[in-house]
Amino acid sequence: MKYQNVQTEMQNMLDEVTQNGREKGIQLAVYLKGELVVNACSGVADTETKVPVTEETLFPSFSVTKGISATLLHILADRGMLDYEQKICEIWPDFAKCGKENITVRQALDHTAAVPHLPEKLTNAELNNWEYMCRLMEDTKPLWAAGELQEYHAITYSFTVGRIIELVSKKTIAELLKTEICEPLGVKMFIGIPEELIDTLPIAAIYEPGFDKNNLNGNGIITIPECCMSMSDWINKKETLKACLPGVGGVFNALSLARHYAALLPGGADGISLLSEARVKEAKTVSSTRVMPDGTSYFGLGYGVGGYNGRKSIFGHGGYGGSMTYADSLHDFAVGLTKNYIHAGSAEMEIIRAVMRKLNIPVDF
Repeated sequence: MKYQNVQTEMQNMLDEVTQNGREKGIQLAVYLKGELVVNACSGVADTETKVPVTEETLFPSFSVTKGISATLLHILADRGMLDYEQKICEIWPDFAKCGKENITVRQALDHTAAVPHLPEKLTNAELNNWEYMCRLMEDTKPLWAAGELQEYHAITYSFTVGRIIELVSKKTIAELLKTEICEPLGVKMFIGIPEELIDTLPIAAIYEPGFDKNNLNGNGIITIPECCMSMSDWINKKETLKACLPGVGGVFNALSLARHYAALLPGGADGISLLSEARVKEAKTVSSTRVMPDGTSYFGLGYGVGGYNGRKSIFGHGGYGGSMTYADSLHDFAVGLTKNYIHAGSAEMEIIRAVMRKLNIPVDF
């Protein structure tokens, strides 16, 4: 195997960071030129039961989910079923209430839709109720003129983008994810785990011993409601894992994430593509978590990847706590990293840099 030495070296690195306590459980998968070259894992999925992480272990990955949901929306756009400049109310009439009649699909994708906040006293039961939350979004007033300001729609993205996908496709998010991504790629991904699988899937527990809610909400801004604190306790709940939360509630393994992003690069993953090359190029200009200093928007570029020197070939999405996944079209490289230990001094960026160097991909972040 051409890259067997890279596989071995990365496996050794993962073993080192789990054995020295920097990580509990971790997975890394990498595609290069459409071929899987690294698929490694180490540590434990649950510190109480000591169940080991395998390649099949699924990790709650928070906002990594946004990039997967964005792909679903771009698939619909690729088929001519919606337009980025279309007003959301043309798809979802009741969204027009409270002064939201001019908000567009593009603005929902790029976090300029002006509805980033949730009620502070929102309950878990309410947040997990898809129809309740979609009605809540209908009755929410925008905080500014849409398009004028970008603020991360941490959880509300779930219900703006998610509802658009559902109404256009006439399928649930779970159904569309299964038919459009999981089945073509032969991977397991879940946004809302079915009741019959919740006790049988190998799902890692998330750990965050130093949780501080001030790291999430500042100045009285309620982007993350109290019911989600701590984030690890919230995401570990079965009811959360079963809920439809297309911006924050996805459960993946590293292989599924890397394969998904490889399938968005020219040539695809083992020849399988999810979107046309032209659509990916356009998607990188409309779907983002932030606008870079040069004014360019990126398809789901966020968190650790956002420091990647503004390289325009990069698109992907990170998640709270360190899980991340992205593709680099310049070097035909896609990576997925999933983990379950949230703390200062974790190793994910060192691992990403290390595997890039071993594959002779420039590291400028």
